[in-house]
Amino acid sequence: MVGRLVLPGQYIGTEEEFIAGSGTYEDEGRVYSANIGNVEVSSDFKVRVKGRKEDIIIQPGDEIIGVVSEINEPLVVVAGEYLIRAGKAYEIKTRALVHASRITGHYLDQCSKVVKARDVIRGKVVSTRGKIDLTMEPPDEGVIFAYCSKCRKPLQRINSGLYCTYCQRNEVRKVSRKYGEISEGVKKK
Repeated sequence: MVGRLVLPGQYIGTEEEFIAGSGTYEDEGRVYSANIGNVEVSSDFKVRVKGRKEDIIIQPGDEIIGVVSEINEPLVVVAGEYLIRAGKAYEIKTRALVHASRITGHYLDQCSKVVKARDVIRGKVVSTRGKIDLTMEPPDEGVIFAYCSKCRKPLQRINSGLYCTYCQRNEVRKVSRKYGEISEGVKKK
């Protein structure tokens, strides 16, 4: 049992045998793996699944860099790829949400006016209760890389807006002060 490699959802034991710890969950008296990793049991019978990489728990105040996967008004769905904490980047795979009220800091009737699918955004985590909620209100948060809605070529930042040099047209986004900057440790794709 100890040291065994398990997959998410794989049965580990009963709650009479173990106390569910990090990387595990309990369902109807049975303990299952919540992620991929090796099983570890402490002296107090607390079982945990330790991933091959350092376990990263997303906390309020962390920043997430991800790609906008869809817009379901009034929410923007972000496929998080990197977590920025204390100047270091960690590769993650998570899903986060940005509500329209947390994009610009003032009333916004449609998210799609300032964020488009496939935009790369940087957002600050404000809540992790049940789901990960982000804000794009601070000046450093927002779109950090975007494509033209018409021709799909990369947009250039000019002053506080974005411009397509191919189509010769402006596009509106909630642009981050860090547009075009990639944090150290983050791979450009």
